[in-house]
Amino acid sequence: MRSRIAAFVAILALLAAGLSAADVGRVLSLQVDTFTTRLIDFAIWAHGPAPVPWAWLDLGSAARREFTLGSDQDNALAYADSDDSSAVDAYFERLARKVNAGLARCGFGPDNNEVVASNRLWRMSASEWLRVFEDVYESPDRSHLIRATVAFDFRHVGGGLEIVPPLVAVLREAKNHQDFIRRLARTATDFRPPLGFRGSLVLERDGEGSGRLDIKRGGLIPVVNLARFFALSNGITISPTLDRLVAADEVGAVEAETAAALREAFVVFARVRLQHHAAQLEAGRTPDNMIDPSELPPLTRRELREAFRVIAQTQKRLNVYVPLGL
Repeated sequence: MRSRIAAFVAILALLAAGLSAADVGRVLSLQVDTFTTRLIDFAIWAHGPAPVPWAWLDLGSAARREFTLGSDQDNALAYADSDDSSAVDAYFERLARKVNAGLARCGFGPDNNEVVASNRLWRMSASEWLRVFEDVYESPDRSHLIRATVAFDFRHVGGGLEIVPPLVAVLREAKNHQDFIRRLARTATDFRPPLGFRGSLVLERDGEGSGRLDIKRGGLIPVVNLARFFALSNGITISPTLDRLVAADEVGAVEAETAAALREAFVVFARVRLQHHAAQLEAGRTPDNMIDPSELPPLTRRELREAFRVIAQTQKRLNVYVPLGL
């Protein structure tokens, strides 16, 4: 937890210095990388040298370098194929458990869906990882698509296994699998922005979020999913959301005006979310993504409405990709 407190103090200083939310996310991601590699060193010291080459992978927001003070850890592990796969996996299970537990002690809890390297679903040999990626194209059902939205955003953090080039080669083939692309478009329209009649903000009515809106679910996730769709459907293999939108614009995958508007929307959401997290931590509360628009300045509320409108308009254009009944 001390590590998260230290990160919080650093973030306050960066915000005071006027650093953008996107740059703050990169700094936080670098900090998590540093913690992770040091914890891996400790685990190897405790359990002995690895039996085969391996690679630790960041997934999700950390992979996209968009980590926040409210983010959980999402990671995976790949290791070289071996004749003694059971013994090899047992070693890396011990290593992953130690690293995941260490990150949790640093204040970065495990993902609610257990997307962590200590989970066998996210720790496997190189050949198994290749099959996982390829199976998404062959059987793009709901479960495979959920895995794709997580695993297709990955970044190599540590280890000497050359797993990135073969996985990137598989990603580059996504555009040739039209059924997958159509279904991926659906994931980009699953999360709708909280807009009501005449562009009014729609707030939660029940539960702990009553009177507030979820800026991650209604804002950031839709932009991330849209950027992923534009990237993979055009052979773009980079992961950061803003970089994907720039690349999609450059190859003509999306209109320049739309790409610019989505980038601006992402920056607005990231800034509001980061400021919200900082205020909550300063008040001694656990960061969440529930924003009360009445507490925001009028200009920020207008920026949010416009950013949500951009998402809604872009999602509407993707209807051509979404088959009826899917």
